[in-house]
Amino acid sequence: MRRRLAVVGLVAVAALSGCGGGSAEPPPAVGAPPSGSLPAHSLPSDSALADCVAGITPWLQMYLDGGTDLGDYQEMGLSSAQGGALRELQRQAAALRAQGPLPAGWVATEVQRSCTAIVAARATGTTRPTGWP
Repeated sequence: MRRRLAVVGLVAVAALSGCGGGSAEPPPAVGAPPSGSLPAHSLPSDSALADCVAGITPWLQMYLDGGTDLGDYQEMGLSSAQGGALRELQRQAAALRAQGPLPAGWVATEVQRSCTAIVAARATGTTRPTGWP
């Protein structure tokens, strides 16, 4: 029994330490797609951008349609960055509406612009931690 445990322990140590051959190249970064495996148009940033737009747009539209108490950004299923963008878009919309109707396509254009900035900030690592896991 002791011998079997010793052998199992040695095998585990060898596996964890990388013994047993293999490539001398470092493994790809965590979350990075294998080289050449995905076309540029399907990289995660496209999905993240679409998710962001799909998350913010209905809440902004609800606000523009007369909703006032939208609740907490977490209750809406938004990240803190998306919640901040939504609040800023609400402020801008209110200021523009004070001068007249919103320009045609304003919601789509501004949500896309805000989400592009959010996704770019995540990709470059310039976002600050939110203080909550």
